[in-house]
Amino acid sequence: MSDTPVPALPSHPAAADPDVGDLGGPEGLEVLDDHDGPEDGLHGDGHSAGVEDEEFSDAPDPAADLRAALDGAAAGFVAVGLGLGFALVPVLLAVLADAFGGGFTDPGDILRTAGQVWLAAQRVGLDVAGEQPGAAVRLGIVPLGVTVPLVIVLVRAGRRCAAAGESGQTGGARAVTFALSAFAIVYAGLAYGIAVIAGTPAIQPVRERAPVAAGAAALVFGMYGALRTGAYRDLSERMPSHLRDRVRPYAGPAAVALRAGAAAACVLAAGGAVIVSASLIVHAHAVGAYVDRVAVGVPDTVALALLCAALMPNAIMCAVAYASGAGFAVGVGTTVAPTGVDLGAVPALPLLGALPGTTSIAGWCTLAVPVAAGVAAGLIAARGGQAGRLRTALAAAAAAGPVTGVLVAGAAWLSTGAAGAQRLTRTGPHIWPAAGSVTAAVAVAAVLTAALAGWWRWRRVRAAAQLATVVVPVPEQSSR
Repeated sequence: MSDTPVPALPSHPAAADPDVGDLGGPEGLEVLDDHDGPEDGLHGDGHSAGVEDEEFSDAPDPAADLRAALDGAAAGFVAVGLGLGFALVPVLLAVLADAFGGGFTDPGDILRTAGQVWLAAQRVGLDVAGEQPGAAVRLGIVPLGVTVPLVIVLVRAGRRCAAAGESGQTGGARAVTFALSAFAIVYAGLAYGIAVIAGTPAIQPVRERAPVAAGAAALVFGMYGALRTGAYRDLSERMPSHLRDRVRPYAGPAAVALRAGAAAACVLAAGGAVIVSASLIVHAHAVGAYVDRVAVGVPDTVALALLCAALMPNAIMCAVAYASGAGFAVGVGTTVAPTGVDLGAVPALPLLGALPGTTSIAGWCTLAVPVAAGVAAGLIAARGGQAGRLRTALAAAAAAGPVTGVLVAGAAWLSTGAAGAQRLTRTGPHIWPAAGSVTAAVAVAAVLTAALAGWWRWRRVRAAAQLATVVVPVPEQSSR
């Protein structure tokens, strides 16, 4: 063997960066392969051998645009059909209960009622005729129990629209745009037609709002479904290089903040469900009294149970607003919050029997729900910190608060509406106070949690490094 000393390899530049590894070492370092040869798929001019003949072109292709539009239109028809099917299920259950009680419902009335439920679930108001001519009462409350499956249908339709751009590499984003546009237009047009057909002398959907509300829902949730599938992923390559280089470092922390904010929103929803369930158990006597007061016979009981099930997500959102400290209203000038309860006469709906009468220690304990959501967001931000950087994790944790606040504001807006005339024209969470309070609580708790997680990981890494540098003396062996 040669005695020539082997030169030491230079250390990686990232090793001198004090920010790298302060949450767990150089986790984000990649090993680069410096191979140059036919096995890496590159010719001498730097072009890929596999895609040499597939050049990307932005030239319009009318045939591809037409196919994408037809796919989007078909997705719109399917989404409307599935949505009406979901809205028809509770109506059929109520009709079956009425049939066992000796009643009969015309099939046309069943379909019109399903159409009204489908429209109401998308925040299309319903004008209910009053006792006097021209004295209609507008119902604007949204049954979120029906809205949730409709959202799932729209997201899946958006994924189908995204598939329109996956057939080839030419014009993928253009094809997805044509498909989504056709989907929203068809969905909005069918919503207007259903609003016209579903009208009865007693209940009239607000026709002018039907295409606007339904079209906006189709566009928003369809776009979300398309983005989740990976649509428009090639748009970043079309950006100017200087702008792309500036935006790219923020892409990772932004994705972590979105995940952390969504996780915090899920924790809030779970906490709201626990609050509603506990309140229903504690006030079971009042809830039962409301049922006995309103329901007469099996058909009325089934219809009342279906109505409460459809409004259960609304109650959960009101519980989230209650836990934020902002509270919610059950009528104009009323408020229900941990700091105080100011209620007048309320409708005889069993869910409203669970309302607290006064402030209590249990009500103050609900303020821990947004803090728990912030802790969950902070843990996700700490685990998703880019290359283990503490400042990246803290920034993502702080941004998780506004993300959760936006989600809470959207859900609170959907839960707010008119449930009747006069006092009941304003029911639901106090939107902006609840969103602001949740934003602050989640952001503060997330930042503190991410900092604590970073400090704890830093201690573990430091202890491991010190253990690795300990020199263990080896006793000398006597020579024979």
